[in-house]
Amino acid sequence: MALGRRDLSTLVLLTGWDATELNNFTLQDGTTYGAIVREMNAALAGLNAELANDSLWAGLMSFQDNLELEYRVGVSNGFEVHTEYGRPDAKRAETEGHMLPLIPFDRKLGWTWDYLRKARLPQIQADIADGIKDARDKWRVPLLTRLLQRGDDSGAGKGLGSSGFSTGFATTAAQTSVDFRPPDYQGTTFATTHEHYIGINGGVFTNDVFTDARDELREHGHVGPYTALIGTSDRAAVIALSFFTKASEIGVRQGITQDVALPNTTVNSQFAEFLGMIENTEVYELRGIPQYYGVIYKSYGPRSQRNPLRIRLQKGESTIRVVAMPDPNASNGSDPLQNLMLFMEFGVGVFDRTVATPRYVNNTTWADGTPT
Repeated sequence: MALGRRDLSTLVLLTGWDATELNNFTLQDGTTYGAIVREMNAALAGLNAELANDSLWAGLMSFQDNLELEYRVGVSNGFEVHTEYGRPDAKRAETEGHMLPLIPFDRKLGWTWDYLRKARLPQIQADIADGIKDARDKWRVPLLTRLLQRGDDSGAGKGLGSSGFSTGFATTAAQTSVDFRPPDYQGTTFATTHEHYIGINGGVFTNDVFTDARDELREHGHVGPYTALIGTSDRAAVIALSFFTKASEIGVRQGITQDVALPNTTVNSQFAEFLGMIENTEVYELRGIPQYYGVIYKSYGPRSQRNPLRIRLQKGESTIRVVAMPDPNASNGSDPLQNLMLFMEFGVGVFDRTVATPRYVNNTTWADGTPT
């Protein structure tokens, strides 16, 4: 039996606090609590804009606040030959679906009443910066984890109930509880054994890895250019490939006989470095992706509903938000900043199960990657 009250009334944005009252409180160096609130508001506003609009993340995902997805699968019915008196059979598309997780996260700053009386602003700023860094990681790691995880998410702990599943990209029926037969495309039909999580021996990325991945996406109707994400440990090997064209460098005048790769002007992320191109695939180095892993996908533009990942938000929200709130389980007394916490709630799932293909180049048997 679960005990305790349900109460979200303390979930507030710092901007809702009374500025005049906050200025009555000061740190040891004379900094008012109002100044701290302004620091926190600026940090959270910048963070929220970054998480939702950074070009890399925006090109990889979109948002929704409901919990289910439904999509077309299987073989299309086709047209019949028209006759003067005959009537064609009624036909309908076959659909399948899965759910999206939703998980609340919080992070306590832990400012006690006694600490705030003696603190200095640089200490407070360091604590705020540390919390912002943790929020970035809490956003980044689940996105990368879903890209490199073949198995389903399930369970009430992830907001999926007792029998709901959040699936990965296309995979053989033995690896998922939601069988997926991709819709046929231009004469090609598929089975529920169709696999997008590919293991390859050799311990190194090759030209063929990228060629095969592009073919995997093209056969479902996803036309390039494509995006590839790799980790730092595989950077040198990919740059050395014969099909690779190095990115142009700022401040370097290229020779007239030398090809250079120009990045998509819509991708200018602080999280990833554009390395160059392999044919029509832009290659980015993204720290946190483990060695031997990569993912190649089609982006349909910033926060397009056709992008690979779908982020579920709490009801009524349209974009990811990190907010500040007082600890609802602690008495704040007369100190409005005591026991301050950061809070965010989201879940990462897959939308189009054909629009990305992860690669693991160290074994013919796929194993999920663990981002850091």
